[in-house]
Formats: sequence, structure tokens, C-alpha cells
Amino acid sequence: MTLKNIIALLLIIFVFQFPIMAQHMQLGDSLNKVRNQNIRHMLDLRFRGGTGEFERQLLAAVEYTAEARRNCVLGVVILSFSVGCDNELVNFRMRNPLGHGLNEQLRSFFESTDGNWNECDDDRYTRFEIPVAFMLDKTQTTARGFFTIDGGNPGYRCRSDEYYWDRMNRFRERGRTKKALEMIDVLIHRDPLNSKYTDVKRALLSE
Repeated sequence: MTLKNIIALLLIIFVFQFPIMAQHMQLGDSLNKVRNQNIRHMLDLRFRGGTGEFERQLLAAVEYTAEARRNCVLGVVILSFSVGCDNELVNFRMRNPLGHGLNEQLRSFFESTDGNWNECDDDRYTRFEIPVAFMLDKTQTTARGFFTIDGGNPGYRCRSDEYYWDRMNRFRERGRTKKALEMIDVLIHRDPLNSKYTDVKRALLSE
């Protein structure tokens, strides 16, 4: 196959894939918007002072540790918990914990909210899942949370999502599925709400 034919083939693939990629991104944005609206509604209803007060207390209690910044740790921790209509806090857990001292701060913050919740009459308003993003300046990532904790610039360049995505594709093209899975796992750990990453991992596991 000539270079001209290869370029033409790549253009055809891009033309057909672009609408699918665009639809995928639009769907993800729509789901994130609905999710964030639901979180805001729940916090405004149940937390004393609403979403703004919850965020103020979170940012006052949780900050990047030096270890996390030094190791370029970033991503989204999903706080999952229930607050009964009698204000009892139960079933706290962290999906996609990041470690390096960040998990302990999030748990301490959650425990400190005891007594700051409003009572309710409907169990529909008792279950919470709140994504908290830990971000480093000048590090490109698709990760987004409902709340964001900024770690500033660690003083050197951390690897971007694009770096891991490119390496994943290279390993995949060479048939090195195990290494490709390692790269996609890094991206999923950074952005656990990104369905594109989970779809790619599912495809890799079936290859």
C-alpha cells in the first residue's frame, strides 16, 4: 500500500469516527451536568448552609500533601456515604482512593460534618456520591469533579493524560496488551467517570 493510500485510509477512518467521538463527548457532558445538578440539589436540601458551605468546609479541611504533589498524584475520589433522615452518618467509603495522605483527610472531613445535616422525610435524599478532583497546575487531564482541590505546581512537569493514551495505543498496536492495560488503568485511576476509558479497557480485555 502506498503512502498516499495509507493517508486516504486514515482520513476515511477519521471522518467516520469523528461523529461517534463527538456524540460520546456530548453524552458524557450531559451526564456530568445532570449528576452535578443532582448533587447540588441534595446538598442544598440536606447540608446546613447548602453546597457553598459544604465546599467551604471541604477546602478548609483537605489539602494536597507534599507527598502527593511530589509523586504527581491527581485524579478523582468519589465520596460515597449515606445520611439518614435522622442525620446518622453511615456507609462511608471512597471509590478510587488516591492515597499519599489524601484519603485520611477526606475521611476526617466527612466525620467532621456530623451534626451539620438537616433532617428529612424522604429516603430518596439520603444517599450521596460526590466526586472530589485533585488537580495539579499545568498537568493536562480530563478528570473533573464536583469539587476541586488544587495542588498548585509541583515544580516539574507531570505526565499528561495524552502521554498515557499515546503509550496505550502504541502498546496495543504492537500486541502488547498487558502493557496497554497498565496505561489505561492509569487513566481510569485519574478519571474513573470517563466511560471512554472503561470502554477501551473492556475492548483490551477481549482481545
